[in-house]
Amino acid sequence: MTPWEGMLTGASGVQLRARVDEGRDAGPGGAPTVLLVNGLMMAIEAWQGLAADLLADYRVVRYDQRGQGGSEDPEGPHLIETHAEDLVALVAALTRDHGLETFHLVGLSSGAPAAVLAAAAIEAETPGRVRSLTSCDGFVVADAHLKLVVRAWLAAHEVGGPVHRFDVATPWVWGQAFLRDQEDALASWRDAASATDPRRAHALIAGMAAYEADAGPALATLRCPVLALHGEDDVMTPARHGRALLRHATDGRLRTVPEAGHAAPIERPAAVAAELRAFWNDTTGRSAAASRAREETR
Repeated sequence: MTPWEGMLTGASGVQLRARVDEGRDAGPGGAPTVLLVNGLMMAIEAWQGLAADLLADYRVVRYDQRGQGGSEDPEGPHLIETHAEDLVALVAALTRDHGLETFHLVGLSSGAPAAVLAAAAIEAETPGRVRSLTSCDGFVVADAHLKLVVRAWLAAHEVGGPVHRFDVATPWVWGQAFLRDQEDALASWRDAASATDPRRAHALIAGMAAYEADAGPALATLRCPVLALHGEDDVMTPARHGRALLRHATDGRLRTVPEAGHAAPIERPAAVAAELRAFWNDTTGRSAAASRAREETR
């Protein structure tokens, strides 16, 4: 089916570029929806490998956060809390214009705490809409190490511009296998960084650097299953962040993606898709069994 791509309204009227791809095998009840939330300095095209795999049986929704890709770029910094507010507004627009009902939510890196905060707000308003939440290479608290990494990126950007920031960030983002095998891709992305609007990039990095909150209490209000997925070689948000996150979850699990760094869905999309499918199939099966058990006891 032809995908829809266009602008939807986020918080305070900001226009966000979004894309909706219908699942190829929707089935009688329609394909379940997956909503993907970008990490820092990312556009919806970066999800293409994962989306292509999931579209066999899922409806995939992607969007660019404010200041990213084709979305508007109001005055920054663009805080994680503001991205969460945008996501709540985006879900309302998708519900109104594209029939969005329930959905699986997947946030990458800084998109994870934004997804947690948004999910808590959405569930408080209409319980049961968020079927599951996945934090991929994400966190709920920026610990001392993560804060220093992001501040180093910000300083590199302010001193040497987008290319210098790219060079400083690269060994923190990608796993060893990706760095070894994808030299051409990294070179092209470095060239693209040279064309980046410095002010636009600064607003995004400064917004993440300003994050001092703890999304854990918001996560504790959720009753949906939670997956913490981390690249085996992620040196920026290693698995300790997943364990910290899951301390707040009522139904959580931690999984590792081999030979992946901090951007596992980009580095190893097939492996991430397999982990997501296993998680969703398991939790859907257990939910159905629980529903049948409740019916039998009535």
